[in-house]
Amino acid sequence: MTRGSYHHGDLKAVILAQAAALVAERGADGVSLRELARAAGVSHAAPAHHFTDRRGLFTALAA
Repeated sequence: MTRGSYHHGDLKAVILAQAAALVAERGADGVSLRELARAAGVSHAAPAHHFTDRRGLFTALAA
């Protein structure tokens, strides 16, 4: 039996899209990973799992 994915769709893309929206609204200094998780409707650990930290998140946003 193979283990299915807990999330449907591309969670990393969802988190990035929500991060872009929050940055546009509040600026980069106004966004924390925990706040981003809340806005995206995911666990507080999900952004850190995909991006490690704020620097990783903003690097991915800039790419």
